[in-house]
Amino acid sequence: MVALYQRVILVVIASILLAGITNPAIAKQALFEGYKRVIAIDPGHGGDELGAKGPDDTTEKAVTLSLARILATELQREYKVVLTRTDDISLDLDKRTALANHYKADIFISIHTGGSFVHSTSGILVFHYQDFSEDPRERSQDAPSQVLAKDSPTLWDRAQSRHLGKSRILADLINTRLSGLSRVKKSRVQGAPLFVLQGANMPAILIEIGYLTNPSEEKELRDQRYLSDLAREISRGIDEYFAQEQ
Repeated sequence: MVALYQRVILVVIASILLAGITNPAIAKQALFEGYKRVIAIDPGHGGDELGAKGPDDTTEKAVTLSLARILATELQREYKVVLTRTDDISLDLDKRTALANHYKADIFISIHTGGSFVHSTSGILVFHYQDFSEDPRERSQDAPSQVLAKDSPTLWDRAQSRHLGKSRILADLINTRLSGLSRVKKSRVQGAPLFVLQGANMPAILIEIGYLTNPSEEKELRDQRYLSDLAREISRGIDEYFAQEQ
């Protein structure tokens, strides 16, 4: 019986000592997590909203979610990542940005693919928010369809306006990284009044990673290795952006 009590006492003491060792480590890890930058990734479309569709029936909603997951894995080593959707569900545009605002994200990246009636149209476009009323000559026919409604709430008007300069810097840095990929034919930056960016209270961009309606680009966007290359370069562009912020 005495031996049993001794074993119990030893177990209790060992538990106390172990707790004393591990709790600071857990606390330190929690503190480190609290200082991580927050990246909000928005896989475009979802659910009933297919988005663009390729000749081989590849859908935009599937490609964007696939890249978002790869990008999240790439970023999680250094950042806290929030996805606006993790499954094939539909989500209103304002709710996507509202989620990023709720988590106080440091940047917001919405992922899309392009679509065109001209099947030879190709390339990557990196959009930052720009009100067309600033300069009508800047209007581009390449801009995605989610432009602002005339009766958009004033609140959304004011959110992104505080971050226009930094959004352009982020767009330029990521565009530079993407244009360096050998499999990317062309990549450029474009301003557009996109509703999904308008309500973001942080630097925000939208990336069209290629045209699904172009058969050769559809094939590329079905290649997981190519998506991994895109994710790596987007991640490096994010790293460069935050390095400039320090």
